[in-house]
Amino acid sequence: MKIKESILLYIIVIMSLFIFSGCGVKDVAGSELVKKARAEYTKLDSAKVIMTNTQTNEVEQSFVFKYDEKDVLTFAYEGKYQDESYAQYNNGFECYTSENGEYTFTQRGDKDFQAYDRDSTYPQASEGLIIFSVNAVEESSVSEENGTTCVEHKYDPEKIGATASEGNVTDFIAKFYFDENEELLYFTEETVVDSGEETVTHSYKVEITEKNAVEDIENPVQIPE
Repeated sequence: MKIKESILLYIIVIMSLFIFSGCGVKDVAGSELVKKARAEYTKLDSAKVIMTNTQTNEVEQSFVFKYDEKDVLTFAYEGKYQDESYAQYNNGFECYTSENGEYTFTQRGDKDFQAYDRDSTYPQASEGLIIFSVNAVEESSVSEENGTTCVEHKYDPEKIGATASEGNVTDFIAKFYFDENEELLYFTEETVVDSGEETVTHSYKVEITEKNAVEDIENPVQIPE
């Protein structure tokens, strides 16, 4: 799964959750904990999100954001997978992008420029970052160990639009870990793909750090001279 495909899959999942998350009254274990975590995330003024490949222990995606006094969003995103790379910086007025070394720049007034704020925010700064879709959950459970609560949701891949270039997505599982105060510690996402010849698993750990503590956001995009 290339980095752009990985990003696209994640965005597809996030956007599909806006369709499904508010519908139905299906009983899903741990739903109140997850919904609380989603609501708290959207209230943050700033944070850094780290996505680590649990199979390689490498950070493959990072996203840091901050709202200003007018709720305009500034963010920086960096992603990599094998020989693929993608980086973007957007401060509400200018957008810098580098995709596999190819640089592009847009600014307010340009056709392709997009600014974000709390009302119309970037998907990874929305509650959709913390995956939850009531009607797409096939199985759910809650367990506790050493003061940590684990909420596990197994999704119907088709209902959340999960696809992969390697083949058919057969499983998508999200696990959320909460402390004794019901605060989200981190969550994991596991995507299982049947290529027809083998089973491929992509597994990530997602941590939300530096909550309301981000001072400055550096532009990760190298600007050509």
